[in-house]
Amino acid sequence: MRSLHFTSLCAHSLLAAALFAGLGLSAQADAPKSLLPAFGTEGAEFTVKGQNGHETKGWLPTEWKDNSEWAAVDATYTKLTDSPDKDAGAVRIKITKMDEGQLQLTTYGGIQKYKKGSHYVVTGWVRSADQITVKVGARQIAEPYEFYQENDLPTSAEWKRFEFVFTPEMDFSAFLMFVIHDVGTVDLAGVTLVEKP
Repeated sequence: MRSLHFTSLCAHSLLAAALFAGLGLSAQADAPKSLLPAFGTEGAEFTVKGQNGHETKGWLPTEWKDNSEWAAVDATYTKLTDSPDKDAGAVRIKITKMDEGQLQLTTYGGIQKYKKGSHYVVTGWVRSADQITVKVGARQIAEPYEFYQENDLPTSAEWKRFEFVFTPEMDFSAFLMFVIHDVGTVDLAGVTLVEKP
């Protein structure tokens, strides 16, 4: 009798564990998927010539691009191994010279058409021992290259989670872009963009 009772308890425990595991998978599956290419650990080396002999080079996650070839900026992107999220990629941006313009990091993949009245949430992590402010926003694809929505991300010497929420007042086409105006070092990790009801 004791053996049957013990077997029954084990069966109930296994069933409960399977149920909870299933609920966990369901909750994970329901998490909104980023509308951008993954800011992950897969990527490639690159070198881009800028104005007046300047260049940006280094490593970026797949489908993420430095868009500073029009500027007189020297910068190096380096893959980091201390991302605050084990599933997210991280990169260090070290700007050593900025004679004219600004550093711009973007992706040409993923969402480009934003809908009036929809809610968009940009999240990730940022860090800068130099406490450099980073601007993030949805910028026009064509001239005059202005931002429809933008936000400044303050930084600290430790990884800091950020969240930028915006709701377009009209339909528009744009790239998500990060902009840095100062010489120094900034780290970015796990950038995502989702649409919420």
